[in-house]
Amino acid sequence: MLGSKFPMFLASGPNLGFLYNDAYAPILGAKHPQALGRPFKEIWSEIWDDIAPLIDKALSGEATWAEDLPLLMHRHGYAEATFFTFSYSPAFDDQGQVVGVFCTCTETTDRVLADRRLEAERHRQRRMLQQMPGFVGMLSGPDLIYEYVNDAYVQISERTDFIGRRFRDVFADIEGQGYFEAFETVYRTGQGMVIRGMELRLHGRTETQVIDFVLEPIRDEESAVIGVFVGGYETTEAYQRGVALQESTGHLRLLVNELNHRVKNSLATVQAIAAQTFKTAETFEQSKKDFSGRLVSLAQAHDVLTETNWSGASIREIVDRTVGPHGDGSGDRFKLDGPDVVLSPKSALAMSMALHELGTNAVKYGSLSVESGHVEITWRVIPSQQGLMLTVVWREVGGPVVTAPTRRGFGSRLIERGLAPELGGEVRIVYDPTGVVCTIDAPLNKGV
Repeated sequence: MLGSKFPMFLASGPNLGFLYNDAYAPILGAKHPQALGRPFKEIWSEIWDDIAPLIDKALSGEATWAEDLPLLMHRHGYAEATFFTFSYSPAFDDQGQVVGVFCTCTETTDRVLADRRLEAERHRQRRMLQQMPGFVGMLSGPDLIYEYVNDAYVQISERTDFIGRRFRDVFADIEGQGYFEAFETVYRTGQGMVIRGMELRLHGRTETQVIDFVLEPIRDEESAVIGVFVGGYETTEAYQRGVALQESTGHLRLLVNELNHRVKNSLATVQAIAAQTFKTAETFEQSKKDFSGRLVSLAQAHDVLTETNWSGASIREIVDRTVGPHGDGSGDRFKLDGPDVVLSPKSALAMSMALHELGTNAVKYGSLSVESGHVEITWRVIPSQQGLMLTVVWREVGGPVVTAPTRRGFGSRLIERGLAPELGGEVRIVYDPTGVVCTIDAPLNKGV
């Protein structure tokens, strides 16, 4: 026992005197080395009520086993929630009489807590995925086994038995409509695709549905394809309206073109976000988390534009709805100041995505990662030789010391390279040691 690298102890004699090996010493914490030779009950008095029934069984000749047993220990001067997997076995003398308890054990606290955090994060991600616009599904492996679908996916298909089943088995009635081939091609080639206006004929339905959707490969840490992401919208009503409008006057045809333009732009945005997120994320779980947040931000901007019939959106409304989820509900984490300025739909969407990425980074690494930090967002309309200029400044205050990143992620590229062309202006990010500062300059006469 003493030479083993696995934690073990022997409690024997009338007082169950404690003898343990070196591998068990870290479990004792500050109780080592004084615990050597002391009574078992005296050493672990704080957990005695939890383990006494198991000890009694061992002393009566019955071996026991416990897995991930929660124990509240006082081994470092404070109460500590721990978890252990162990076995208690009777220890016999030369005459076959039980004289003590022999234990082999391992502490599983880190693993149990990590599993709980992972499960909590998965639950949070599922809640976020439910908020996504349109239907969403994730399938894994070459057989395309369903791992997740949101409520919209269930609604559009009128089926509920997805998880753990093959795509081909769930939708056996769409054989020959091209869907199987599309999904399998994305998995095989690793190339995403966008499909618009595809008809869907499900068994038992008298009417044909029309859907627009994107398919993107899901990759592991080694960039190998491990699954397929699918997301999209049912566009049956829009398609039917489009057919009717195309038969009407030129004005109505313009409305159809505008509708198609918006749908295509929305899908193109979703495809770009999915392609970049699942391509560069460090883990699959992180990719789902990042993708969820980005699509929810896109949906919030769409909500603002829908309320104004896509005529434009107030910059204050865009800022409020985008940064709100990153605050703590007290209203103290963000300080906003600026006049009422209306952004074009194109600029509103770009601004919303950029603010979401800045907010996410601030929560992870910047001023919103500590209780004392906050963000100041100001915007001004300034006359210049080129006309009126809109200047927006994001400034992080009270956070940890900032250092420039060694590489640019998707969020930084979206802000610096994607936002500027959308606004027809300039975007600069400065990694000042006192806090990140992002400055956006755009001419108001460019459709902002």
